[in-house]
Amino acid sequence: MQPSGPDAGRSVGGHCDTEVVRTSTTTIGHIPSGVAVVLGAILTIVLTLVGTPPAAVSATNTSASPVSASFLPTGEGWVLSGYHCSKGLCIAVKRSTDDGQSWTSLALPSGLRVVAKKAAGSYYPLVQLNIYFADAQNGWIYGSTQPDDETATNPSYDAEIWSTHDGGATWTEIDTKAHGMKYDVLTMAAGRGSIYAISWRGQNLGLWRSSVATDSWRRISTPTLQSAAGGSGMEGALVFKGANGWLMVGNDRGVTASARESSSGRWVKWTSPCASVGGGFSVPVANSASALVDVCTIGGFGGDVAPGTPHYLKLLSNWVFTSHNAGLIFQPTYRVTHVGSSAYIDWLDSLPASPASGSILVAISVDHGLSTIDHLDMSRDGGRTWTSVYATPPTPFSPVIQFVTFASSKLGYAIIQRARTTAALIISLNGGLTWHTSTT
Repeated sequence: MQPSGPDAGRSVGGHCDTEVVRTSTTTIGHIPSGVAVVLGAILTIVLTLVGTPPAAVSATNTSASPVSASFLPTGEGWVLSGYHCSKGLCIAVKRSTDDGQSWTSLALPSGLRVVAKKAAGSYYPLVQLNIYFADAQNGWIYGSTQPDDETATNPSYDAEIWSTHDGGATWTEIDTKAHGMKYDVLTMAAGRGSIYAISWRGQNLGLWRSSVATDSWRRISTPTLQSAAGGSGMEGALVFKGANGWLMVGNDRGVTASARESSSGRWVKWTSPCASVGGGFSVPVANSASALVDVCTIGGFGGDVAPGTPHYLKLLSNWVFTSHNAGLIFQPTYRVTHVGSSAYIDWLDSLPASPASGSILVAISVDHGLSTIDHLDMSRDGGRTWTSVYATPPTPFSPVIQFVTFASSKLGYAIIQRARTTAALIISLNGGLTWHTSTT
């Protein structure tokens, strides 16, 4: 059974950033020479693994923390976690059949299990892998890994895809280099029986496609997907609904390229939702093949508002934008508010999220003494009114919401970094109204 909610078919590379860097939520990946980047990328944001400093790492395994997860509407799900092991940095994958109430470990090939050598780690070792399942049988682990050379002082990164076609029982490594994929796979998503991937192909990015049930990858034609000249690492997003598809690439500075799939099956240029109000990288949710919703920060990264922008769209305020013609035109509808005022919205590629038409979730940071509390705020009336439905506990660390999405109108899941060394998977079974921790 394929995902069916508005967030289904929408992928933005959900890595977990364990650094407290709020201006970007991507993992640090390899940046080709000539491409300036301050932070690394998938959402390829710095997906620093929640871990202990190298000095504290012993030869024994330490507890794992979730980095990425993927659920189906049936309640079947998979979680990918990272942990320090005797060989450096390792990952583990578990499967649940009951909405995350219980988990069973899955065996991984040794070439997949160890993702970084000790010498390649830093204070927070990087786990730059995500997990994504299109249905109960077909899934992928993707992202980037460091080379085996432990002596490399400035190691490059390799694009990585492992596929399973039996629910995670066995995994096969895809020869990404043979297909022209370089450095990193930013995101993957399924639509109409195919699986798509955005990856580097030199200084720019490209789009690849395969049948979901096979490993028959080939690059397909798109408008030029250029990379950013500065800012954080590049992010990629894919959204599919019905016969329509949309893609975006960019970073914290804004969208660098966007395209949509036309009725003929060709990918053509497309104007992203926030282009007219600063060009921020905010990925829309498709409630149907024609109805899309997004949240835009007016002015974007550079604080630029185009001439003719309505006067009520104040600089740095946050607004719900909607489209009823498959994303051809987006119009502002309601201002996002928290406790009566427009508030700072966390820049997360997985947000806004939407379990159903009219329901929207965003993450908002609120100062609490010397720390910060992250809230999930929800509107059930299209953005008219907002209520906090989840808040991270107040601690000296300032916990961070990393990733939020929905598998159906009821089942939602998110990853929360709760301390410098631990993260947690939280789950909602009522469309985002309440959340509880899943013991992974």
